[in-house]
Amino acid sequence: MLTKNKILIIGGNGFLGQGILKALNLDKYSVSILDQFLDVRNLKNYKIQHYFKCSTLDKRKMLNALSSEEWDYIIHLAAFGGNGNGLLRAANEDFNNAVNINVIGFANLLNKLKNKNTKIIWASSTVVFGEESTYIQESVKENSTLKPSTNYGLTKLMAEQVANYYVKNYKMNITGIRFPIIIGPGLNYRGVAAGISDMALASSNPNSKYEIDIPSTPLDIIYIKDAAEIVTKMINTKIKLKKIYNCPSLRTNAKELANEFNKFYNNNNLKIISNTKGATYPIMNGDIIKNDINFKINYSIKKLVKDWLL
Repeated sequence: MLTKNKILIIGGNGFLGQGILKALNLDKYSVSILDQFLDVRNLKNYKIQHYFKCSTLDKRKMLNALSSEEWDYIIHLAAFGGNGNGLLRAANEDFNNAVNINVIGFANLLNKLKNKNTKIIWASSTVVFGEESTYIQESVKENSTLKPSTNYGLTKLMAEQVANYYVKNYKMNITGIRFPIIIGPGLNYRGVAAGISDMALASSNPNSKYEIDIPSTPLDIIYIKDAAEIVTKMINTKIKLKKIYNCPSLRTNAKELANEFNKFYNNNNLKIISNTKGATYPIMNGDIIKNDINFKINYSIKKLVKDWLL
């Protein structure tokens, strides 16, 4: 009998973590979860080997979890979410805690694994680039200048620098993915994508009229199933992954999304109200990730709306 590869998902109780759990072949992998806000009830439908309820800042408990197995892969998704109003707002409201979780907790993990052969995949973000208006080029590449314009973006830039340090000095196998906004069923925090989740919820009740308050500025998104597929492809690939990848995305806006949600039930119950202007980040060139792991976006706007509502 073949030995299963052992995977630890840090932040596995969250939206992306559960999306990855759904995408993984749990007969092929032995998967464990470490999460500060662990709720076993959320994970009862999955074959989970170990549960660890702790923060990445708790060095003793973290060491116990990391020492419990010889991990083949660690997927690091933990980020400071504050009161559930989104990662950007959380970092603005409590920058110290954002630095602690997003940077210091990540550094704690890497420091404890620096003499291991564990492959680490972690979630960075498009926000490391800052506002699109500050870039001349049509799209940004992995090596484009990083100019974060938010506290959250700054913490992700710092985390990338931490990862680079451990790759350079300890030859660690660390790969980051700069995700855009990830949307789909199960997204319940009130961040940038909250208005899109509201559209999906409203669409399920087509006999009522709804007004959705969401900025009219362009949005770069990826569906949860596509985001999860990137991680599973990275786990399954035989090639040596690079230290950072830009993630492909779909550029859309609130009105286009609302139109697709309305079309599904052939009604007009969604109305978009734009009282604020949101940030627009540059389009990320995703050619390298496409070439390295043979990934392409499967879910168009129309297809993801259909999948979400069904």
